[in-house]
Amino acid sequence: MTDTTVSFLTTGEHVNSGVDDLAYFDLDVERRIISRNGVATHFLNMNPQYVRADGAEVFVVKPVQSFTDALQAACDPIHPVSSVFIPYEEARPSVLQINVLPFYPGLARIVLFWMRANTETLDVQAPELSVRERAVLNLFAAGLRRDRIAHELNISLPTVDMHSRNLRRKLAARTTPEAVAIAINMQLLEA
Repeated sequence: MTDTTVSFLTTGEHVNSGVDDLAYFDLDVERRIISRNGVATHFLNMNPQYVRADGAEVFVVKPVQSFTDALQAACDPIHPVSSVFIPYEEARPSVLQINVLPFYPGLARIVLFWMRANTETLDVQAPELSVRERAVLNLFAAGLRRDRIAHELNISLPTVDMHSRNLRRKLAARTTPEAVAIAINMQLLEA
């Protein structure tokens, strides 16, 4: 039988894992930050409303009880459950998605996806879309499902999904219908 040792980074350390654009950190059941990568450190420094210091750094997100329930479900040693959490902010719609993933019994890995918008370029420039992305966008706007779009364009479902992901990223949208709405507002769709 081998001895398994688990080591964690201190909250100040950064390891270049090749996934530098992804913010992630590990929490215990009490929401204490056990470890984090450099991108998470940057995010938490820019958004201090998510961190409270009580001897240790504690991740705070509203509604607290809903997030605590998601965290406890992920930390469950018998049947851990992943969840996606969108925090509630009164001032503006949330631009943050928090994935709460089982990591180790009693620990959860938090992966953050957030929109980093540059307010100077938001209303000026439309994103560059490929011909295929425009075709997929127009078919989504016409109300077609993924499988119908794949059939219509003679491409596979994973290819439709890839174009959909690219559209959401380029249009700073969380969902495909939101991407279509943004494209309509930016007048990117064919008449």
